[in-house]
This record gives sequence, structure tokens and C-alpha cells, in this order.
Amino acid sequence: MRAPMAVPHLLEGASRHQRCHPAKEKDMVKIDLPRERAADWKEAMLKKMAEVLEKYHSVRLFMDICVKCGACADKCQFFLGTGDPKNMPVARADLFRKVYKRYFTLGGKIWGRTHEAEELSDSILQDWYTYFYQCSECRRCSVFCPYGIDTAEITMAAREIMAAAGIATKYVTEVVAKVYDTGNNLGIWPPAWKDNCAFLEEDLKDTEGLDLKFPVDAVGAEVLLIPPSADNFVNTNTMIGYAKMFHAAGISWTTSTYCNEGGNFGLFLNYANLKKVNNRILEAARDLKVRKVYWGE
Repeated sequence: MRAPMAVPHLLEGASRHQRCHPAKEKDMVKIDLPRERAADWKEAMLKKMAEVLEKYHSVRLFMDICVKCGACADKCQFFLGTGDPKNMPVARADLFRKVYKRYFTLGGKIWGRTHEAEELSDSILQDWYTYFYQCSECRRCSVFCPYGIDTAEITMAAREIMAAAGIATKYVTEVVAKVYDTGNNLGIWPPAWKDNCAFLEEDLKDTEGLDLKFPVDAVGAEVLLIPPSADNFVNTNTMIGYAKMFHAAGISWTTSTYCNEGGNFGLFLNYANLKKVNNRILEAARDLKVRKVYWGE
């Protein structure tokens, strides 16, 4: 039996400076978010926080029931890797909880810091941006929480709130913007998608003597395949595997130039973009009149 993983020594602020690059204006505009941090960012965040707490009752529940037992602490790879106490899931959630208590609980409004409540300030915002974007939303901590608290949902709520005030990261917003521009995370334009499908047809015929098709935008096929876009440019053996599987099963299939991406980076930004990216799959399926959607991974 393997020994338990050693809990690291606490290193206060060890990953404080490991911050994501801020989003670019051009990408924020494409995904319907403020182009930069709003002048009234505090008011915008508190307004969105009130909406999140009203709409997602689980977030409010998670704020109220945590007893800070620490069962989640040594389950987080980011805490284990950095030793930064604010990367403990419970401590990361507390960044949210302090603001929640100050503005949305009676005790916090009356007693302030003595009730573990804090004003939303620029320093609190910097901690939010730093540590909520060091969470991968893997939910490993949730598996070990005796109260079933989903810390990933707290992370998602915090990012939702920051995004409403024009605060987001370059990587996530750039990827989502590429989906709206080209249909996928890699920024592969439709002509390039079609060209590579044609190349794979020729390559498979030359190397294996197989005359298999990689249909694109074929109306009326039985199945719409939504692969990770990398399968058509990097993991091409996987793309070839799809074609062989459909051929062997006698199933007609197609990919779509409107939506050819199985990864939804809206999950790492806000709920509106999560829904919008997912809706592209439905729109593509309806436009091509397919009967089923297969999601490759």
C-alpha cells in the first residue's frame, strides 16, 4: 500500500504572483463582455453576485454550511504543488465567503470582520483573480467533502461575477472568441477543416488502401460528429479511427464547419458563454438534419 502523499509546508503567498494574462479587448467584445475592467467594477460584481446567489441556490448553501474541517485541503493538486494556503479549496472558497457575509448576511452587515466578513476591495479582487484562476474545476475536493460542497461551482460563480465587471483571462476569452469566429478552439477556419479532411482521405488511401470518406457539412447524415478540433490536425489517428468505426458500423456521418469542437471553454468563464457554445452543437445538428450527435473525445 502506498503511503499517503505528504502535505506540503505552508508557504504564505507562494503563488500570489502566478496570475493569468488579462483578456484582450477584441476578445471581450466578441463574447459580449465589458471590453475592460468597469469603472464601477465593485457595483457590477455585487450586482452579479446577488443574481448568482438568487439563481443558483447551491452557491448560497455552500457559503453557509462549510465548517472548515479541511478535508479538502490535501486533495487539491494546486495546494500540494504550491504550498500556498489560499490554494486550499476551503481557503479559496473563503475569499468568496468573506464578501458574501459582508453584503448578504445580517451578521456580516452588523459585525463586519468579527463575523469573518470583508468589504470587496481591490486587494480582495486581486486575490479572487489570482486564486480562482488557479483552480482547474476538477472537483476532486468535492469528492472528499463530508458536506458535499462543490468548490468548483464556487469557482465558476466567482469567475462569472468577475466577468460581469470586465475581468477575465486572455487564454479563456481568446479560446471562446475563436469558437465564435471559426467553430473551434484552435481557430481552424472552415476551408482548412475541409482541406484537412480531404488530405486524410487521400493519405488513408495511399497508406492503407482504404477508400473512406471524411464528410463535412453533409445534410441528412445519421450522425453529426463533434470531435475535439485537435483530432483533425494533431491527433489525426483518432480522426481516422472515427472514419473506420463509422464505416465498419455502416453509419453515415458528417462533421460541421459551424461547430467542430467538443471542448467548451465557456465552462471556465461564465454560464452565458457556456450555454452559447453548447447551443452551437444543437444549431449545427438542426441545420444538417442529423438524427444523432456523437461527441468524440
